[in-house]
Amino acid sequence: MPGLVALLALLVGPGGVAPAGPAERPVAAVGGAGAGARPSTRYPIPAPPVQPEPCPPPPSPPGPPSPPLAPPIVPDRAIPVVAAPPARTVDLAPISGKGIWLTVWKGAHIDAARIVALARRAGLRQVWLRTGSSADGYYGAPLLHALVPAAHRAGIAVIAWDFASMSDPVADAARARDAVRDGADGFATDIESPAEGTYLGDRRVAYYLSLVRAAVGDRPVIAVVPRPLRYWLANYPYAAEAPFVDAFAPMVYWSCTEPGRATLEAIRGLARMRPVVPIGQDYDMASEGGRHGLPSGAEIWRFLDVARRGGALGASLYDLESGGTAQLDALGAYPWTGRRSG
Repeated sequence: MPGLVALLALLVGPGGVAPAGPAERPVAAVGGAGAGARPSTRYPIPAPPVQPEPCPPPPSPPGPPSPPLAPPIVPDRAIPVVAAPPARTVDLAPISGKGIWLTVWKGAHIDAARIVALARRAGLRQVWLRTGSSADGYYGAPLLHALVPAAHRAGIAVIAWDFASMSDPVADAARARDAVRDGADGFATDIESPAEGTYLGDRRVAYYLSLVRAAVGDRPVIAVVPRPLRYWLANYPYAAEAPFVDAFAPMVYWSCTEPGRATLEAIRGLARMRPVVPIGQDYDMASEGGRHGLPSGAEIWRFLDVARRGGALGASLYDLESGGTAQLDALGAYPWTGRRSG
């Protein structure tokens, strides 16, 4: 199988490729559950615990403190109080099973046919495609127009994802409307912490998500959220988001934590509120002070197996641009056949 850097040169045009991490030797053939897959050697099921290595990471040099957020475009006093939406029925099939994330920047191009071929071979059910942000605006129309028809012909859903600062909730929610208009099968909103430039708060996040909910209609709305560690359970508005979204996608970026434990904790922390579709780590966390290097194929396998056996509706990896061959191999070979608790 070609190295991921060469592969991505075919998939994503200039300006859209992040530097790939070091590739490992493949441990399982891509596409164990996909159309036209060749036989592969799989890790065991149930997957045993895996200790990430090398850990602990070397100490990071101290950096400058995060500057305080500037006042939001729409001040808190102007944010209306909104009620929970009425009961609804939303088909969650587009976010079930396995998927992968694409971080395509503004002005980049994609090779839709090759992306779909890769997704089919890996047995993926959805591709999560970046289509905008508060800083970049909405740029997803040409990307969705290229990818959605090809993906749908292969039975693959396309979920648009977007980074919303919520400084101006109305402007942020308008991008959800645009993505659905341009063919997205669902909308995932990446709601980060103030350190990433996000204006959090129960009232603000509820108002923003009420607008997204109205814009997306009967397609799934997914909240991309921090892994629910004790600190975040006390300081992040999961409960305020829950009435307006159809699933939580916690960022289970385990670094030096055993991936199965991190995954199960995330599912248990959120499943009482909404179905969970965890996102696994497929990038090098060194720049964030985490472990250096990519997770192993065995870690990816463990993440997927614990997610499925723990009751997750689906699971995905972030992201294709940063991952390696062994990680993609493990994603493709894992036989996701539906939820299973225990």
